[in-house]
Amino acid sequence: MDRREAVRNIVLASGATIFLTGCADRNVIEFLADGKLKLNDKHLDYLGRISEAFLPIEGVSEKIGDPVSFIMTMVNDCSSTGQIRQFATGFEQYKMLMKESRLKIKKADASEVTTVVQTALEEAAPKEDLIYFISSVRNLSIRNLTSSEYYMTEYREYQMIPEPYEPCINV
Repeated sequence: MDRREAVRNIVLASGATIFLTGCADRNVIEFLADGKLKLNDKHLDYLGRISEAFLPIEGVSEKIGDPVSFIMTMVNDCSSTGQIRQFATGFEQYKMLMKESRLKIKKADASEVTTVVQTALEEAAPKEDLIYFISSVRNLSIRNLTSSEYYMTEYREYQMIPEPYEPCINV
C-alpha cells in the first residue's frame, strides 16, 4: 500500500465518522444550556408532531399560532430549571417509548398514539418525568389554542374594546 492510498483511506474514514456522528440522534438532555432548553430543528419538528397527535389543529386556521414555539417559550420562560430538566427527561423517555413500540407519528393516527401512551403508562412503573412531559405538552397545546385569535373571535364573544359605560342604569 503506498502512502497516497493510506492518506486517502484515513481521510475517507475520518470524513465518514464525522458524517455519521453528525447525523446521530442526539439526546434531549444535551440541549440544556444555561437553564434553557434549546432544541434543534429535528427535535422541534418531533415536538410539533407530538402536539398535533394530542390536539390536531393543523389546517384549521392561520390565526392559530405555532404550538411548538408557544410550548418552547412557555417551558423556557415560565418554568424553573428543575421543571425544564424534567421536561427534557420526559421528552427523551417519550422518544424511547415510541422507539420501543415501533410507532412513527408521521404515519400514525392520533388515536393510535394516545392508545400506545395510555397502555405504556398503565403497564409500566409510573414514570413521573414522562407523565410531566405528556401533561405539559397537552396542556400547553390547549392553552395555545384557547389563547389564539381564532378561538377568541370564533368561539368566544371576545371584544377588544370594552363595552360602553352606562352610569344611569335602573337596577
